[in-house]
Amino acid sequence: MAEIVSVIASTHNPRIFWNREQANQEDLAGLNATFDHMRAMLAETRPDVIVAVANDHLDNFFFDNMPTFAVATGPVAEGPFWYESEIMFLPKYRALVPLDLAQHILRSGVEQGIQFSQVHDFRIDHAFTLPLSYLRPEQDLSLVPIMTNAFGYPLAANRRWYELGQFLGRAIRDWPGSERVAILGSFNLNIEVGGPKAGKYQPQFADWLLERMRLGARDDILNTLTVPRLIQEGNSTAEFLNYVTMLGVVETTPPTFIAHQPVRGVGTCPVAFWRFA
Repeated sequence: MAEIVSVIASTHNPRIFWNREQANQEDLAGLNATFDHMRAMLAETRPDVIVAVANDHLDNFFFDNMPTFAVATGPVAEGPFWYESEIMFLPKYRALVPLDLAQHILRSGVEQGIQFSQVHDFRIDHAFTLPLSYLRPEQDLSLVPIMTNAFGYPLAANRRWYELGQFLGRAIRDWPGSERVAILGSFNLNIEVGGPKAGKYQPQFADWLLERMRLGARDDILNTLTVPRLIQEGNSTAEFLNYVTMLGVVETTPPTFIAHQPVRGVGTCPVAFWRFA
């Protein structure tokens, strides 16, 4: 049986690189120190493979064909997209996909009622490459990307995302190999991109949510943060649903480590880590 050795939840705020020059450098140094700590904790759990859950930003899919959840089954996961490299200055990332494990997750999920599609011809965007470039810059671990839909309405209810996490925990533990697996969820807090609420950070909501995250208060999160409630906080706040998937893996276990790193000139950069090794 494979073993889940760690679970990570990480911001994928692209402004960490895009707005690096205008960011408050003290805040940015604090964020880098946090990522250094996260990278060390991940290394200590000695994973062989990362299963990463992150929403696509209308790069691989668009509104005419938007799967709820999709397992990447091509041989190589590589990114980001050209505009993310050339305009946002995001670093490149490349990892091999363990095809047997990816197909096992896909097949088992479909058989158990998970709304999986598969994508063979793909690239990974900043939702994957940004946290991975910090957490495993060596690019030496294999990667199973699971792409999610947080933008193309209707969105799956938050409990479907939670069930995805529960399924991933079962499927990985049922895998007959001996791999040590880290699961990564790539998310953000309340955020509005390009809309009337852009730049209007609501600390009350973020503080309430971060406290629930620290406590492992799964039921409060599931009962309160419905899809309409998330969208009320900003047009990209539904990206938090990837964190809900991590809750499906860890249930009510509080994080081993959690940090909220607002960076002036960049925005919020939350991270959390669960150690199981």
